[in-house]
Amino acid sequence: MAILLIAARWLHFAATISLAGVFGFECLVVAPALRRAGLGGAAAARLYRRLGILAWGSLFGTLISGAAWLIAVAADISGKPLALVLSQGVVGIVLTETRFGKDWLLRLALTALIGLCLVARRRIAGPAGGAAFALALAVLAGLAWAGHGAATPGAPGDLHLAGDILHLLGAGLWLGMLVPLALLLAEAQRIGDPRGRAVARVAVRRFSITALVSVPVLLVGGLVNTWFLAGTLPALVGTGYGRLLLGKIALFLAMLVIAAVNLLRLGPRLAGPAGPALSRTLAGLRRNALLETGLGLGVLALVGILGILPPGLHTEPGWPFPFRLELAALSSGAKIAVAVLAVLFCLCAVAAVAAAAAGGYRRSAAAAGGLVLSVALAWALLRPAVEPAYPTSFYAPAEPYAAASIAAGAAVYAANCALCHGADGRGDGPAAAALPIRPANLTEPHLLAHTPGDLFWWVSHGRARGVMPGFAKILAPDRRWDVINFIRARAAGDLVRRVGPKVSTAAAYPVPDFAFEKDGAQQTLRRVLKEGPVLLVLFAPPAPAARLRQLRAAAPRLKAVGLRVIAVGLGPAAPKTSGSKAPPFVVGVSPEVVSALSLFRAPGDGGDTELMLDRNGNVRARWTRGGEGGPAPIGALVAAATKVARIPAVAPSHAGHDH
Repeated sequence: MAILLIAARWLHFAATISLAGVFGFECLVVAPALRRAGLGGAAAARLYRRLGILAWGSLFGTLISGAAWLIAVAADISGKPLALVLSQGVVGIVLTETRFGKDWLLRLALTALIGLCLVARRRIAGPAGGAAFALALAVLAGLAWAGHGAATPGAPGDLHLAGDILHLLGAGLWLGMLVPLALLLAEAQRIGDPRGRAVARVAVRRFSITALVSVPVLLVGGLVNTWFLAGTLPALVGTGYGRLLLGKIALFLAMLVIAAVNLLRLGPRLAGPAGPALSRTLAGLRRNALLETGLGLGVLALVGILGILPPGLHTEPGWPFPFRLELAALSSGAKIAVAVLAVLFCLCAVAAVAAAAAGGYRRSAAAAGGLVLSVALAWALLRPAVEPAYPTSFYAPAEPYAAASIAAGAAVYAANCALCHGADGRGDGPAAAALPIRPANLTEPHLLAHTPGDLFWWVSHGRARGVMPGFAKILAPDRRWDVINFIRARAAGDLVRRVGPKVSTAAAYPVPDFAFEKDGAQQTLRRVLKEGPVLLVLFAPPAPAARLRQLRAAAPRLKAVGLRVIAVGLGPAAPKTSGSKAPPFVVGVSPEVVSALSLFRAPGDGGDTELMLDRNGNVRARWTRGGEGGPAPIGALVAAATKVARIPAVAPSHAGHDH
């Protein structure tokens, strides 16, 4: 069934693009070129007849492939064989109950109107041709609602859909015009007199103008598409979707190179006198147009496959290289220099291709030298950012960084890791002394510098030349992610003790998400953080009632800067007396939450730790009752919250899929 779906998509895209291209070519290129050259009679009639045959063929191809696509989708959705799909009314359900079906019906109606336009005139010139061109563009644009762009919600979905539409229209006005151009060039070569040369010169010039407009439109739409579907380097090189997309981009670049040869080398030769040289130029242009068409069909074949695959951003990327770049290790100046060199690389690449296409091989060699120089300088700047990498380096955790996972990970750690790494993770477990390589200290800052995917690889496959064994055959993937969340939370809790009352924008020690209950309503930390920074008060019961009353009295000032307060008791609560109320801001949590948040209190905090969290859940400032100065004055809290509120919220990672 997948083969049928891919083939139907491929043929439908090709036929629909051809349909828009043939009408666009007639309206924008052929009619003006014939008028300009004064060519009519049998030659013009023959050309229009061939374009008409192409239009009818594209129309029938659109209808037949569209029907095959509909049947394949119905079979895929229902899971039934084709015979049952056709006999049990599944197609009708898809047509009336799905967005794909309703879009298909609209495009069918528009295609039928195109057929009426073709019937209305024996050739595709005149007003009927213009109407058919507009309808064909609408049919082509309608394909966007059958793609991934229509499934993206909200304002980003509107942008994604617009990118899809631009991509399709750009393809129709470039790729769709290539076969009609080849037909015109063949007719001009057949005529062989100055009128044929004049028609070819005007047609090639007008086609080039159309292509110079449509290719950037195609490129912009493609960039938007790529961002939404495979918008990271891991998703591009580490997923099947991304690699097919890179193949599509490679074919597109090859088409651009051929187009550059036509524009910069062969096109200007049409201004020469008629003769064998002109005939060879026309033949070369026609051959290149057909070659571009072949590459374009290859692009559409990949589009047919990509449409049935999950996007790269929804798939775990398998990183194929033994290293990765950690750009955070670079200074601001180095980052700017690398960006400048990247722009220089692109400019040199364009200049090298353009010079080679025009026959200026010396200029092409000079531009190639600029390419080599920019790559060498960029590599020298990027060397400090090179880090070892593994196939799972860019995996997104299958278990969220949350209290429940951390509590489960603590049990896994105690049973499988504490013997070597120690109960506190400092590499001093009972078996550590007998090992040839000391176990890693899992509370040092470098632990959080590694990606969760790096840690997953080590836990799964071991490290230190086998001194640390792999647990892939012992622990299920979810349990491995649990233990990773636990050691990350414990390291963050240990490192948080280094954070003081001054707001830090560099350190980023994340507090895990957790659920809590307040006034009978369920809530989570992450949902609260979407509204602004949070002051998380962690205390050993009894609750610091005086401090909480002070915070409640200052609630209007705190609310004005977007700061919310959540207080969590991390120990057995004192029994309530009849009619007593919980102190302000105190919430109810599960034992799992108590266990996870206890990692973020220090023994000498005087029974009360206050953490200022940004909207990403990272600790930006810390106060303790037992520390110098005690809890923060209200004015200091307001100032800190104002500064923390300016730290932007980071969108979920594009590496892998979100859970």
